[in-house]
Amino acid sequence: MPPETGPSSQPVPSPSRHNAEQELIEDILRVMLECEYQNHAPSGEHLAGVSGIPLQDVLRALGKAREAGLVTVSESGNWTLAPQGREIGLLIMRAHRLTETRLARQSGVKPERWHEIAHEEEHQLSRDEVNRLSDQLDNPRFDPHGDPIPTREGTWPAHKGQSLLAFRPGDCGVIEHVEDEPPALFSRLVEAGVYAGMRFSLLEANAAACRLSVEAREISLPSELATMIRARPPVAADERVPEGARRLSDLTIGKSADVLLLLPGCIGVERSRLLDLGFVPGSRIEYAMQSPFHGPAAFSVRGTLIALRREQAEQVLICPLPETAPAAQN
Repeated sequence: MPPETGPSSQPVPSPSRHNAEQELIEDILRVMLECEYQNHAPSGEHLAGVSGIPLQDVLRALGKAREAGLVTVSESGNWTLAPQGREIGLLIMRAHRLTETRLARQSGVKPERWHEIAHEEEHQLSRDEVNRLSDQLDNPRFDPHGDPIPTREGTWPAHKGQSLLAFRPGDCGVIEHVEDEPPALFSRLVEAGVYAGMRFSLLEANAAACRLSVEAREISLPSELATMIRARPPVAADERVPEGARRLSDLTIGKSADVLLLLPGCIGVERSRLLDLGFVPGSRIEYAMQSPFHGPAAFSVRGTLIALRREQAEQVLICPLPETAPAAQN
């Protein structure tokens, strides 16, 4: 892990933000920083494998970085960051993960595009701009995937999770991290509705796949997707899905329920809109009517009819009321 100290007093190079070679070096430094966080001194081959950058380009970038005093290499061919290289890597990583956090909280951009946009912007932001962005976001400790965001002093919050594959049937947990690379596999996790912060119970697991109940929705994940998830056991009562909880999309017409929470997959402007409309914990909801041809459903919330598409209703966790409970008060 990076040392628990702030940046050195030496100036960090201010590269041209439109220099492709410099951006490649910055990409490599960011990947090396991630390896350092995992207490691993990578080889050039390892860096090429995890970054998806051709080996010859990685080695060329490492050579340039070594000439600039940003990295060092051991006799066995393992690369480590020099102090200035670590500073640049920290800046790029902070810019990337804070940008993804901004996109998740404040935009309607789909999760599959966060990484692409953040990768473009990380090379454009200055240190002051990155620090201002962090302040605007209240200095988050983790990005929307659960990756730790280094502080401006260069320290990191610790990863506490373990591989989902380490859990056993019957175990409960909280998803701490969802790997967003490679993008094609991450898109499949988004499609399955898997996000950092979700609670689950493992129902079944074998070498090929695992079956889970995630926030009252049963899903199956092949092993190549399960390996992209890190989770931890629950440590508090509210880190377990309440017995009897359901998704709002499961409610039948004429029935009522109390809102438990909006799920982590409800993000950005969509989350703000639902909160403003009254979808907050404790609110009483009644399924009032259904549009023809499986269109939006209308729910009565605080005396107002609100139309939601099924995918929106999927993001609301509820506790259905017993049959004898009174209907919503409008």
